[in-house]
Amino acid sequence: MRSCTEGAPRKPWTELKECPHENLASPERVHIDPLGYVHACQGLSIGNAWQRPFSEIIQSYDASSHPIMKPLVEGGPVALVKEFNISCKRTYADACHLCYEARLHLRSKFPDVLTPGQMYGEGLE
Repeated sequence: MRSCTEGAPRKPWTELKECPHENLASPERVHIDPLGYVHACQGLSIGNAWQRPFSEIIQSYDASSHPIMKPLVEGGPVALVKEFNISCKRTYADACHLCYEARLHLRSKFPDVLTPGQMYGEGLE
């Protein structure tokens, strides 16, 4: 099976210091999946609308108290890798590529926010 990043130009992971596509400090949009998870970015949940009112999730959102958002806001995927001492010895296609791979390593530690499993390839066989 070919990777989505196969053949893409690469950058050293140390250059990927910001999230170029989402404003994680103060999101202007979110995604809600069929399971009710509210995502600031796909696979990066800030709550579940089936468990808590959506308005409450949005009003109480604070990136500085979210274990994954905080480092991402402070320094992008590089900060996430450094915060959790994730082994990172290669180049990446972009910041999203590094962030996704870093989050894969952290799923067991933060199952409530790095969810649902389908966003990480689970249950898709």
